[in-house]
Amino acid sequence: MGGDKNWRISPFMLSILAIWFIANLISQFVFITLHGIPYDGIAMLSSLGWIYYVVIVVELFLWVWFFGYLIFKAFKHISQNNSSNEIGNLPTIAKSSILT
Repeated sequence: MGGDKNWRISPFMLSILAIWFIANLISQFVFITLHGIPYDGIAMLSSLGWIYYVVIVVELFLWVWFFGYLIFKAFKHISQNNSSNEIGNLPTIAKSSILT
């Protein structure tokens, strides 16, 4: 495995996830403001018919990707060797002298 690869979060995927999440919050807020109770998301999605399954698969993919990314980053951070705290790792050049 290429241990030197730099893994970055895709701005596109992060944007999709953020837009999806914020749109859900805003739509729920507007519905509660107008009707006083939250809408039933499952009933609303099931009224879409077969598209319901596509929406669920897309949303599950986004959340699995996001949590997978977080787990990967956490694992990488934990397993990373912090060589700056090791003995002998000096930020400046060390001088050695020979005693005669």
